[in-house]
Amino acid sequence: MVTRGSETLRAQLDAFVRYRKEHLTGDEKGEAQVFLDRLFRAFGHDGVREAGATLEMRIKKRNQRGTAFADLMWKPRCLIEMKKVGTNLKRHYRQAFDYWVQAVPDRPRYVMLSNFDEFWIYDFDQQLDEPVDRVALEDLPQRSDAFAFLLPYEERPIFRNDLVAVTREAATDVARVFKQIHARGIPRIKAQLFTLQSVMAMFAEDIGMLPSHSFSRALDDSTTGSDAYDLLFGLFREMNTPGTTPAGRYKGTPYFNGGLFAEVYPVELTNDELNDLRHACETDWSEVRPEIFGTLFEGSMDEGERHAQGAHFTSQADIAKIVGPTIVNPWREKIGAASTISELENLLIELSHYRVLDPACGSGNFLYVAYRELRRIEHEIATLVTERRRGRHAGQQTISYVPTDHFFGIDVNPFAVEVAKVTMMLAKKLSTVELDDHQEVLPLDNLDNVIIAADALFCEWPQADAIIGNPPYLGRRKMVAELGAEYCQRLLREYPNVAGVSDFVTYWFPLAHDHLPQGGRAGMVATKTIRENDSRKSSLDYISDNNGTIFEAVSSQPWSGDAVVHVSLVNWAKGIDVSPKVLWLNDGQLRLEVEEISPTLRPGFDVRKACDLEANAKPQVCFQGQTPGVTKGFVIDRATRHVLTRDEKARDVIHPFLGGREMLRDTSIERWIIDIQDADLLSAESRYPGLMQHLASSVLQEREKAAAKEKERNGKAINVNPKAKVNKHHANFLAKWWNLSYRRNDMLEAVLPLDRYLATSRVASVNRPTVFTFVDSRIHPSDSMTVFALDDDYSFGVLSSEFHSAWVRARCSYLKGDPRYTSTTVWESFPWPQSPTPAKVRGVANAAAELLRLRQKYLDRGIPLERQYASLLRPGQNELKKLHDQLTEAVRKAYGFTKSDDYLDQLFALNKNLAETADGVWGPGARGFDGARSTDYRILPPVG
Repeated sequence: MVTRGSETLRAQLDAFVRYRKEHLTGDEKGEAQVFLDRLFRAFGHDGVREAGATLEMRIKKRNQRGTAFADLMWKPRCLIEMKKVGTNLKRHYRQAFDYWVQAVPDRPRYVMLSNFDEFWIYDFDQQLDEPVDRVALEDLPQRSDAFAFLLPYEERPIFRNDLVAVTREAATDVARVFKQIHARGIPRIKAQLFTLQSVMAMFAEDIGMLPSHSFSRALDDSTTGSDAYDLLFGLFREMNTPGTTPAGRYKGTPYFNGGLFAEVYPVELTNDELNDLRHACETDWSEVRPEIFGTLFEGSMDEGERHAQGAHFTSQADIAKIVGPTIVNPWREKIGAASTISELENLLIELSHYRVLDPACGSGNFLYVAYRELRRIEHEIATLVTERRRGRHAGQQTISYVPTDHFFGIDVNPFAVEVAKVTMMLAKKLSTVELDDHQEVLPLDNLDNVIIAADALFCEWPQADAIIGNPPYLGRRKMVAELGAEYCQRLLREYPNVAGVSDFVTYWFPLAHDHLPQGGRAGMVATKTIRENDSRKSSLDYISDNNGTIFEAVSSQPWSGDAVVHVSLVNWAKGIDVSPKVLWLNDGQLRLEVEEISPTLRPGFDVRKACDLEANAKPQVCFQGQTPGVTKGFVIDRATRHVLTRDEKARDVIHPFLGGREMLRDTSIERWIIDIQDADLLSAESRYPGLMQHLASSVLQEREKAAAKEKERNGKAINVNPKAKVNKHHANFLAKWWNLSYRRNDMLEAVLPLDRYLATSRVASVNRPTVFTFVDSRIHPSDSMTVFALDDDYSFGVLSSEFHSAWVRARCSYLKGDPRYTSTTVWESFPWPQSPTPAKVRGVANAAAELLRLRQKYLDRGIPLERQYASLLRPGQNELKKLHDQLTEAVRKAYGFTKSDDYLDQLFALNKNLAETADGVWGPGARGFDGARSTDYRILPPVG
């Protein structure tokens, strides 16, 4: 058996290396397929095709102008691109990356470039600019561990150029030094500055900017903190002295600039701090990615500070999803359209005026990636000019057309700004090394007036052709607590159009759009709520309604940082139409070209244009369940109920209580709710003395605290603005502290006349469909439930069908990636079947009855609804799935829809037609048809 490290594998790889040297000359066209087939055989396959890989696989080019061919595609493992012998593989990084981006669905994890004599392996999800490993042909037998993904039974590869891991370890080392210094009383800003100066010095000596490893030697020579006080800070002062140090210990030290080293705060280090700093110096900082600064920045901030500012770290792979469409692609299109030397030279001049802004720059990672990419664009243009001149007047480029002072940043955190400046300084040096263009790097550019510390929502933005970034996000309901009442009042005054429950991130979108010139582009990351309700209205709707076009977006994907959140990535242009328009689905793993990307970031038509239907709202059928307010007091367990119901009157106001989680996961009810309706304190105390005593001890104090905090917040707001709108929710709750916060009288009045009602959990899951069930009307639903005053099997069937599920997915809001059923967006616009025949109504009801009977059988076996419906997403024969398919077919017939058209398309068309007709529209329910109800199933209240 061929496994990693086995003698058989090593012998086969030795034979492969000999075959290449003895029989192949390295011709890309004639020998690439032979080379690849032999490589696969050496790793234990019968050949390339036998392994399931495809040679010369067609890949649509990004702009859809033609087709490219990948030499080998083996999904989902790897993509291999061959070049002729002697080729510099670095020049083909962009081609490999573009192929990888387009290789969906089932995008391969690894990409490999080879020129017959060496292999460069990329893992673009983790590391973009550099391969995770480089292996020479002759080392292949000893380095098979890096190619473990090629084995018949895939194993985890071991790479030796994992710069992300190196960066993470270096960040940990330096952050430890910072925390030790700060913990013993050194002011935060001084500790941060020293740490940042040290990091810059370590970078500088390892990438050739600082001679003789001056920083490392100074550390090694420091036997005490006093020594380090003199030696380290002496070096920092020399780095800030104009000219080159002429003599002494630091002879040859160049002038860096008057920015980072303008102020030197000497710190006498402890022995532990010296040792940790020495350990950090052992890292080869030339291999540390500049994201070290972002990681360091995050690691050195207090958790509370990070949360309040919405600070989150963005991976370079996600940054590329913004920088690529917004900045790189349009420039590459310009290069492709330039046919003469003059046109190319004009592009260089245009590039020299191009300006980029990140108005929430954090540690500068977006600006860093944008700068590196534009330097590559510059190099590509200059190379084309040289090649077309055929060597005439060709010389080494020493002046860049991409100055760092054209990359502007704003951030509210001063230390983040200093980090961003250093990040951009390093970007210039690293680009010069990568492109080998010998540009002058020292002294470092002073970016003090380019990347500034300010609140972007209340300061002037510099002009820019492209705006990119990851603005902070914070839920509206947390903004007052995190940012303060005064700040929120200021936001309200300055931005009256950003209303409702919009996320904090939405403020940046209209600002960026207004700031763009005609023809400008922008790309930003936001929470996925950007697609929904008030957040969408304040941001993406604004862009769409004001001459903006969304041309590429990731609808939703998990966040790459440490925050548990799903995000959307949006790229748009102002005043121009950009084609093709690409919407990425399935966490960015599926590419869909569309004629228009709506502000909902969903495919097809603009679902936000679906209209509310009056027939769905009058009479009201859809409700939210009861909100206790202070759950621990109003919601009780069986034992507490037993004690409290010794008073016969108490039994009248204690009801079984059901939440969405219990509905899905449990097979019995174990909670009750105290629902006293009396509005007068003395009346309530006289009728229910035991209950009132219980509530006084468990509820009253909590409501007093909440009311006091509300009063304090209101006072601060009024001090800032005497006309400020204040909240009185908690004051009102305190006035009737023995009542539920929201009793939902309208809901109870609608469902109590029925013997059962329909309900679903307000928050569902991406791992199963939305589940509906009948509940006995004696059971009170919690606010985690959406309740429908419907008791017939036909209504259950329509709501449980794929038609309603499709509408839910298209119109609902989301909570951390899970669908949330909302009456305003889902229910009120959902078009019901119009005038179905009695036979079709019975058909739906009968199919629903069969489904209910099967579900009850599983419930009797102890299998809750959540497990039943999760099974629908797993392979294997499934009776539940079969009955759901039959139900959906019965509902299709009730609608009169065709099988050939998409369910959602037909529902949308029906919605528009009904909205225009208005009169005679059938709303929810069976409308009195005989046979609409044939079952009495429901979740029953507990006995006793």
